[in-house]
Amino acid sequence: MKKLKAFMQDFGKSLLFPISLLSFMAIFLGLSAALQNPNIIKYLPFLNNNIIQNVLGLIRKIAGIPFGYLPLLFAMAIPMGMVKRDKEVSVYSSIAGYISMLIAMNYVLQIQGFTPETTDLAYLVESGMSETDAVLFNSQFTNVIGIFGYNTNVIGGIIVGLLTVLIHNRFRDTQLHQSMTFYSGKRFVPIINTLLMILVGVALAFIWPPINKLIINSGKLISDAGAFGAFLYGMLEKLINPTGLHHILNQTFRFTALGGVENIDGKSLVGSLQIFLYQLENNLPFSSEATKYLAQGKILHMVFGMPAAVFAIVKCAKPENRKRVLSYYTAGLTAVILTGITEPIEFTFIFLSPILWIMNSIFAGLAFLIPYLFEVTIGNIQGGIIDWLVFGVLQGTDTKWYIYLFMGPLFFAMYYYTYKFIITKFNVRTVGRDNNSLEDEPISDDDRQVSIDSSYREAEVIVDGLGGIDNIEDVDNCISRLRITVKDSSKIDESKINLSKPMGIIRPSEKNIQIIYGGRVTKMRSIVDDYIYLNTRK
Repeated sequence: MKKLKAFMQDFGKSLLFPISLLSFMAIFLGLSAALQNPNIIKYLPFLNNNIIQNVLGLIRKIAGIPFGYLPLLFAMAIPMGMVKRDKEVSVYSSIAGYISMLIAMNYVLQIQGFTPETTDLAYLVESGMSETDAVLFNSQFTNVIGIFGYNTNVIGGIIVGLLTVLIHNRFRDTQLHQSMTFYSGKRFVPIINTLLMILVGVALAFIWPPINKLIINSGKLISDAGAFGAFLYGMLEKLINPTGLHHILNQTFRFTALGGVENIDGKSLVGSLQIFLYQLENNLPFSSEATKYLAQGKILHMVFGMPAAVFAIVKCAKPENRKRVLSYYTAGLTAVILTGITEPIEFTFIFLSPILWIMNSIFAGLAFLIPYLFEVTIGNIQGGIIDWLVFGVLQGTDTKWYIYLFMGPLFFAMYYYTYKFIITKFNVRTVGRDNNSLEDEPISDDDRQVSIDSSYREAEVIVDGLGGIDNIEDVDNCISRLRITVKDSSKIDESKINLSKPMGIIRPSEKNIQIIYGGRVTKMRSIVDDYIYLNTRK
């Protein structure tokens, strides 16, 4: 069970690689789409310049590149995030394996009589199929990197990525007969991966139709739940956030039929994020059924709810501590309002009080429910004020971005009074409620000799707290957490790790530890990697 949990943790964090690229490119796509919007040009006529519009058009095309290669990006990202040694070999193997799978599937489909011509809408209608049935049948197929096959979407990439991880770990050290030595070891991995993915492609050609039908039917059930489905999604995402597994839930709805299936311009689009981005890129009205799982459901929680939670914590602190408490939360507030990273704030209270954790999850569900009821259509994935402006305000009033101007203050008040009541009623020891919560951890005389003024010393403190370099198996990070796998958990000294001022520490399994740094996590990952690299070369 522990191994499965660790595997799921690694799998979840590997999904962040393509998501970070998509999120970044989506901002450029949204800005360029907004600046090419006739309604915006009407108020800013200087934009109606051929050179400016051509530049914006180029930006728009480049920003849309990742969205056409999502399955391949996922196939590459999973081994890159999960393999511990020779990552570059696993990524190369996944690319070769994914292409092999597509070609094998394509070959079987040709034998079965399925080609771009025989699955074309016009051909199917002429053959006697109703237009509705023709659309549904055609939606099962697509072209990925120019190869025709079943529309397995990112699931195909994920299957290849996960199998590549298993194959890489199993065959990386394979030694063949002396006459075949050149193909041994790392070189054998892409070879065996390519061959085995042929079998996967053949198998998918037969089993994908019932799998696809099952996924679509499951998505229909959630979609038919309407408002309750939106609420349940938001609540579950926040409820499992401390485990780090919420990334898997997110990607399932963003890239599979659980997030919706829509046929637009004769193209079958699967998943809430892909539907929204296609509509954004092509100046089409946004679908509220797709965006209900996207950024619009996070804005109330992040832009209004989290500041209210901080305000309640500050007001519940001792009067002499309030300025210091506010200063303590300033960086976290900036991160959550601008980018939608909530961990720096949430992790200061969810482990102190199960009631606050549950209420936070319920309110997060309401944050998804309310925009859906008002038919708001704001997409992307972060949910901070940047998304509100770029994908709401700049896209015009049809997105109903102004709903937040009315509902935001109400959401703020709901959060503030609820949190203040729970903290005072149940005496929750939030930051500033006692003097110790704002004091530094006690430092021994030995620890005082280890200054953390420099990045090197700070990394040294963290590594020492993890039991030393020899005790560290793997270092990685997600949006807000440093994720480390160690050999012996008994060697971990959390008091030393706390000298680096983390937001919190989580021990999800025996050999895994997560250190929450919020917006500092990229820097902390970098200095730890540099420290380990420098000291292993000696």
